[in-house]
Amino acid sequence: MNYPTPALQPLPVSSLVTEQSRQRLITAIISVTNGIAYYIEPYQQQLLDRYTRGRMTLDEVVYSLEAAASFRTTAR
Repeated sequence: MNYPTPALQPLPVSSLVTEQSRQRLITAIISVTNGIAYYIEPYQQQLLDRYTRGRMTLDEVVYSLEAAASFRTTAR
């Protein structure tokens, strides 16, 4: 027997990224790390603040964090 297959409908995704949605992402990431001892350095907090305000993209934040980590390992 052939049963009708429902057509898949894409989920509605907003292309508008708001400060609230960026803050929710950061909150979700931090909540995953609860219970893990870590220290957020001031420059890392500044990057997150810039991302939250829409002044940096997530890719720019990741690039900056990777560049700082690379610099720290080569400076030793």
